[in-house]
Amino acid sequence: MRVPIGPIDGVPDDRCVAVADGRVIVLRVGDELRAFENRCLHQESMLDGGTVRNGVLSCPLHFWRYRVDDGALIGSKRSLPRFPVDIVDGEAFVLIPDAEPEVPLRQRLLERARDYDRDVAWRTDTGI
Repeated sequence: MRVPIGPIDGVPDDRCVAVADGRVIVLRVGDELRAFENRCLHQESMLDGGTVRNGVLSCPLHFWRYRVDDGALIGSKRSLPRFPVDIVDGEAFVLIPDAEPEVPLRQRLLERARDYDRDVAWRTDTGI
């Protein structure tokens, strides 16, 4: 899905903004735009509105910090999922995969029950 962002200079350089119905955040790095999933790796809180300073995006809720160049969580090997950005005649567009349809809770529970092994789950939860 190709979602319009708007003009490059319409994206502030000191914070990120949400696009694509809040699924994606966009931030400016010099004359380029970066687009990442709008979910912090900490507790999946929204990142939009987070501040950008010295090449670092800070989550507005718990202040987890990410490098704006690649979305990497500082001090970790994890990173935010990144989406490509196209620029056409000064207008920016983010390319994101189509949203997966919501699976009903009943179906998710039934699928989990098919493969659930109580002994394996117990050993994993207790560290044995």
